[in-house]
Amino acid sequence: MTDERRRYFRINDTIGITYHVLKGEELSVSKGVHAPDILELVSKQDQRIEQLLLEIAEDNPKVAELVTVFNQKIERIVTQLVIESNLVDRIAHRIKEANISACGVAFHNHEGISEGARLKMELTLYPSEKIVTVQAIVVDCEPEGDEWYWRVDFYDMSETLQEVLIQHVVVSQGHQLKKMRGS
Repeated sequence: MTDERRRYFRINDTIGITYHVLKGEELSVSKGVHAPDILELVSKQDQRIEQLLLEIAEDNPKVAELVTVFNQKIERIVTQLVIESNLVDRIAHRIKEANISACGVAFHNHEGISEGARLKMELTLYPSEKIVTVQAIVVDCEPEGDEWYWRVDFYDMSETLQEVLIQHVVVSQGHQLKKMRGS
């Protein structure tokens, strides 16, 4: 099967969808400039703080203790924020009927969005529960009753990630065909 035919192979499926509309600075991040991991940044700063604490601890033990306690407090806050952020992402996760391929997805949503909007999407593929994070652009959004029908194309996707989607589509279609035949 050629790449062109595989690109357009689509199925109707139930998947989990979470999305975030990218704005301003986030757009440059989505174009290949990766934002640093907040926990990685905190870790590097902790190493520097520990170096400086070793230098001042002998001359100013109270100051060193104060900085240590303050740093621990900040670490707890950062950890809590990261945990809460992850929980919000999970809560926002919606199970939807979707038409999916290796190059995009179409689904009904409770809100409209402008054509050309760029998204960061997290798709949960069932039953494997594989999570795929992709960048997407809205190519169409039409009102249908009290909902909107979104059509989005994925972009800047690795071949490996695209292959995960292709395999999911092929396996899911196989299961759907078996069900239709009553096997």
